[in-house]
Amino acid sequence: MPRAPRVRPPNADAPRRTWLSLLKEDAVRQLPSDASPAIRAKLRLDVEHALRHHESDDPALELQDILSTLVSEACGQLKQSKYEAQRAERKRRLLAFAKSTLTDVLNECPAYLVGALDSEKRTHLTRAVWADLRAVLEEALPGAETEDEVRQRVEEHVAQWRREQDHWWRPRPLSPARVLKGIRAAKLLIDTVNNTPELRQLADTVIQAVQIKLRQRREAKGPPSSPS
Repeated sequence: MPRAPRVRPPNADAPRRTWLSLLKEDAVRQLPSDASPAIRAKLRLDVEHALRHHESDDPALELQDILSTLVSEACGQLKQSKYEAQRAERKRRLLAFAKSTLTDVLNECPAYLVGALDSEKRTHLTRAVWADLRAVLEEALPGAETEDEVRQRVEEHVAQWRREQDHWWRPRPLSPARVLKGIRAAKLLIDTVNNTPELRQLADTVIQAVQIKLRQRREAKGPPSSPS
């Protein structure tokens, strides 16, 4: 059956506080030396709360079990805090690695997309792409990934960005109506030139000049050398 709460006489508080303080400090001494003040303070509060219905004449093994349980829980909290701090530091380093990797990956993209090296366009573009990539990595990276895995994520992000950008640069095929319109315009221009002596003479002059220029370039290059 559960122990019934004891009613302490008013004059028993001082000795009990001394006894309780000794138990709290004994529990704190069992913590690792690098335990933070917050963890030590919480353990003292936990001991005082757990022993609120106990007295110094209670069985020693019972009291020791309570203290051991509380100390074990505090050590677990300390271990978890260390683990989270290590993961946070690891994640910070991975983000820095991802940022430098992004610069390398963007250097491999064509200049018409990212701008020339050290140009203002490249600087602004890198900042914009990094802002999007960092938001993705902040959510997706727990902090346990390898650098190779982070590099792959960066390359995938840039590849997706390139596909989206190339869509705007890729020439679109002309519609049949525009092709037909272009043919009609070209035919009209040819007919006009053929039917206008002045334009026909000008066209012949331009053609002859182009032919002469091409012939001069071929002659300047010289005949291809025959193998010896």
